[in-house]
Amino acid sequence: MNVLHPPFVHFVIALPVAALFSQLTYLATHEKIYAKAATRILAFSLLVSLFAVFSGFADAEKILSDQSILQNGLNVLNAHKIFGIIIVGILFVTTLITWFSASKESQPLKRLSLIFIILTIVATLYQGNNGGSLVYQYSGGISDAIISQRADAIKSEDKSTEALKK
Repeated sequence: MNVLHPPFVHFVIALPVAALFSQLTYLATHEKIYAKAATRILAFSLLVSLFAVFSGFADAEKILSDQSILQNGLNVLNAHKIFGIIIVGILFVTTLITWFSASKESQPLKRLSLIFIILTIVATLYQGNNGGSLVYQYSGGISDAIISQRADAIKSEDKSTEALKK
């Protein structure tokens, strides 16, 4: 299965962390270039998050049509879709606040920007954890043939372990 979603989401998770360091540097040094960098990093993350959402919908469609996924995984998948859209909204608001913070020189806006960047990081880490559980707990995105091969390998290992115990 050829999936597009994972490469995009790694950027959406990592870029806000880079923006956080840039914003913290701005707060420490009051050099406006760091605020502008944080804004640009967040804007790029917002753009990539759109690709992540669209590729996620496409990959989810492939998973649901071509492969087996455990029943509880369907609930996690649906929640993952909805929260992905919410994260795009959070990133949009965070980018706007950071941009206003850089252009207005307002201390409360600087702090609010920092809080929203941290909120974005927490939300994307939570979302990434749910996405990982879709793959590792519920077998989403893993070919049925590979799952069968792994199950057969585990059965043969169990048989050889039992034979050794006897």
